[in-house]
Amino acid sequence: MIEERIIRAVAGGALEMAVRLGARPLRGVIINEHWLSAAETRAHVAWLARRFDLIHHDELRARLERRAARPFCLLTFDDGKRSNATETAPELERLGVPAAFYVTTGFIGGGRPLWFDRLAVLVRTLGRVPAALDARALKRLPLAVIDERVDTACRAHGIAVDGSDERIAAMSWDDVRALSSLGFTVGAHGIRHTVLTSERDADARAEIAGSLDRVSRELGAPCKSFAFPNGNYTEPLARYALARGAETVMTTEPTWVGPGARLWCLPRVQLFPGSTRARIELKLALAATGRILANPDGTGRRYIVARAAGDGGVTARPT
Repeated sequence: MIEERIIRAVAGGALEMAVRLGARPLRGVIINEHWLSAAETRAHVAWLARRFDLIHHDELRARLERRAARPFCLLTFDDGKRSNATETAPELERLGVPAAFYVTTGFIGGGRPLWFDRLAVLVRTLGRVPAALDARALKRLPLAVIDERVDTACRAHGIAVDGSDERIAAMSWDDVRALSSLGFTVGAHGIRHTVLTSERDADARAEIAGSLDRVSRELGAPCKSFAFPNGNYTEPLARYALARGAETVMTTEPTWVGPGARLWCLPRVQLFPGSTRARIELKLALAATGRILANPDGTGRRYIVARAAGDGGVTARPT
């Protein structure tokens, strides 16, 4: 396709140029995925490994503090879909690549499909987005309202979600424990995957504490990391996650990380199944600038590069 050839040509040297000229010094990037087939996992790893050292979550702090010959990449996967356990993780293990999996604790073990997966099935079936179900608008509402609207629309159109689809269905807790036993990091991602900034403060804090506690209890070890559902966060909620035992807190601000990065609001760049190498490289080049990509958290916030203390590193902060 002509479009893909253009993207490939632009991406050819864009990543190196962005890192060299755009916003130095940069240490690396945290990638946010949700599900990948085994073949897609191989492809993403192969492309990323050409440019980055693929690191474990526990190496993150050290890699932020020191320079290295190559930038790092930390792979993360959100939600806890069954395909993470049946396709993605086995392929990562075979390749010797670490990753972090953030699980929605109320979903694990057979909870009903998450609201955005139910909505996606509805939209695919109808071929359109029903009135009052625009995803950007829904993300500003409490989860109870979102569930009611999506479920009402599904009933009205006679649409049921296939709970056997491994891209939609949840892992079991045995699957989660198996991931941990293989050396993968398991983090918390809320109890119900509610957008925490749309909930009452007490309810948001309960989601954070409850999911961290549940992961710790199931694994028999402290849960080290929390990822905000949909990436929406506030500083008080992020610092609350640290107070409840998390060492790192993940968002979806689409930038790289540099020295001086704040561990309570680490940015992540989202990638998706079907992305070609050229598209991945172009997106990572744009993310390296810290200025161009839109934040996918639905808040409409823009982010600018701010100088951090130390050796001139960069972090993102909301404008």
